[in-house]
Amino acid sequence: MAEINLSDEEKYFIIVGVAQDIRADGRARLDYRSKEIEANVITNAHGSIRIKLAETDVIIATKVELGSPDEDKPELGKLEFLVDCSPLASPEFEGRGGDQLSETICGILTSSYSTSGAIDMKSLCIVPEKFCYVINVDILVLQCGGNLLDVIAMGCKACLGICEIPVVTGLRFDLGEPTPVFTTDEYEFTYLDVREAPVVVTLPRVGRYFVIDATIEEESCSKGKLAIGVTSKGDITSIDKIGRCCYQLRSLAASIKLAAKVGQGLNKVLLEKIESIKSQKKQLINPDFPEGYIRRKTYKELVAGVDVKIVRVADVATVFAEEFPTATYSKPYLTEKLNQANFFSSDWTSGED
Repeated sequence: MAEINLSDEEKYFIIVGVAQDIRADGRARLDYRSKEIEANVITNAHGSIRIKLAETDVIIATKVELGSPDEDKPELGKLEFLVDCSPLASPEFEGRGGDQLSETICGILTSSYSTSGAIDMKSLCIVPEKFCYVINVDILVLQCGGNLLDVIAMGCKACLGICEIPVVTGLRFDLGEPTPVFTTDEYEFTYLDVREAPVVVTLPRVGRYFVIDATIEEESCSKGKLAIGVTSKGDITSIDKIGRCCYQLRSLAASIKLAAKVGQGLNKVLLEKIESIKSQKKQLINPDFPEGYIRRKTYKELVAGVDVKIVRVADVATVFAEEFPTATYSKPYLTEKLNQANFFSSDWTSGED
């Protein structure tokens, strides 16, 4: 992970503060910094998240593709991770340094999600041995301010939770070979069940104590850290050691217990955020029929009785934005979609689209 050069006096100050449970930024050893999660930041992805934790900034996007199952797992779909550490995030990410970090993070995420029950991979299989969904999780590190792995793991779970998987409506047979047929309705999709998907709790040891959500300065005072995957029930999915530090069995047991407690709280907060994003999406798709899909009559009912002369698509977008100010889509986006759908008909509009 990224580190910075500190003098011996600075390291001593940080280590003594951690020992007294008063860190340099005022937090206790087990306190997290505030985080921000923004959804749908990339329009051409099936799900996207931008997550910020202090100075650490990461964008994560998912893309669903059609592929073939592995020969040894003919009834399971695929989940693949790709990490791109921008050299602008840290000078250490330039050249081979960024590649090594990307490989490390991908390995930890893969081992965390490979545990049985983390995600129902059978639900991603379309035709056993023939076709399956392949979910590509692309991770872009914009800035690193410490605790990078935890931020990436949280963002991956949130992004997978809002990933919109196209619905297969049937199979078409060409010369006896089945071919999946996908729905043409862009608003007809399903979500992955990520309730048991893990987060990763990283525990660097600063002096004699483990700390949660370490800053980049605190990481520079630690020779190694433990990355522990934790589910919402507190189950451990993986344990990885990063760095040159050695641990006694007693320390390992204490770190696992601590990670399980912290991980349960993180999972609870993430699941609440995922449900909030999904509920906003349902309201946007069809405000009158939460379980339905976007239809022309929904917009006609929405603007019916409104004291506005509707002559352009932009007017409908304006009314919609005023009625639902918490919607995640902007007015220009709604205007574009309504134009593409040829929303207006000549029998109830009097102006140009």
